Amino acid sequence: MSQPVKLIALLKAQPGMSRAEFRERWVEGHAPFTLKFKNLKGYRINVAIDEYQEIEGELPYDGTAELWWDSLEEMQEDFASPEGQAAGADADTFTIIRTHIYTREHVLK
Repeated sequence: MSQPVKLIALLKAQPGMSRAEFRERWVEGHAPFTLKFKNLKGYRINVAIDEYQEIEGELPYDGTAELWWDSLEEMQEDFASPEGQAAGADADTFTIIRTHIYTREHVLK
């Protein structure tokens, strides 16, 4: 039996890109690539805010994304697809770090 899988992505913007430019590029420019994945069940983008942070100075990441599928195989199929390849190539144009953590979610509330 397959189990749902979630990808947590940690992203850092290209140097010189403002938080507003990063948000615009990610949400308006990049997200449409990812939304074409045929097996994708959910997609959330979380952009860091400037108003309150516990870390002083520059943040290690400018945002996170959550993407989920019904199985690891469906996720791998989407990444191997032309849409997945295009999304990865596009993400490389506006980020300097994209760290992926593959997880199984435990909902507590």
